[in-house]
Amino acid sequence: MHEGLSPYVVEAEHFAVGYGERTILHDVTARIARGSVTCICGGSGCGKSTFLRSTIGLVPHKGGSVRVLGEDVNALEGEARAAFLSRVGFMYQNGGLINSLSVLENLKIPLMAHTGLPDDVIEELVYHKLAQVQLSHAVHLLPGELSGGMLKRAGFARALILEPELVLSDEPSAGLDPVTAADLDALMVRLKEELGMTLIVVTHDLDSIRRIADRIVMLDKGSVKFDGTLSEALSSELPLVKNFFARASQEGHPGVESLWQRLNHE
Repeated sequence: MHEGLSPYVVEAEHFAVGYGERTILHDVTARIARGSVTCICGGSGCGKSTFLRSTIGLVPHKGGSVRVLGEDVNALEGEARAAFLSRVGFMYQNGGLINSLSVLENLKIPLMAHTGLPDDVIEELVYHKLAQVQLSHAVHLLPGELSGGMLKRAGFARALILEPELVLSDEPSAGLDPVTAADLDALMVRLKEELGMTLIVVTHDLDSIRRIADRIVMLDKGSVKFDGTLSEALSSELPLVKNFFARASQEGHPGVESLWQRLNHE
């Protein structure tokens, strides 16, 4: 880590966000460490996705403060905001690709917008990124021609195309079968380690949480109820946390753990 660089990518202090008179998150205090995979967990409507969107300024701030990559997100405008956004990748549930453009054309867009590189270099970078997510064969396909797992990997490649310091992912395993979800999780962890980036993942998928999480931030009714390591969460006696993870034995998918072990040894 460079001297003077904060060990945290997100530093929220008594943070609150909402729309108009409605407050969705209130008094949120949390720190998310560099180089980690932090899962934002909790029940439906607790504010998980709102927290993710608020870190890049997509939800109006109502109080407190949040610094992301050392920047006061709420104060950024114009070129400063564009420069900040180029340091953050966002992986959408549906991949976030434009349906009328090929995978190649979709991944070229951020590079064309944020760099002055010539087209041949841009194409080379896209091919390299697609190779990292095992999608070289899909470069000329349209999003509608991709399977669910391929679409997620294409979306992940798009989120990574500018080599961001931080990647945000909203329910990455949603809609995937257990085998494909485990494959995607293994890919995310491997690339996190290879590229030295930080991931913040919103998910309620217990199998996925167990596979990828270094830390857990659990929200309930718009505030942080738990912030700790995965092992601390799994052994927690807090009723909210204990009940959340107790669902694993009831909802777990047969064979997923053995699949994860196989993926790790390939």
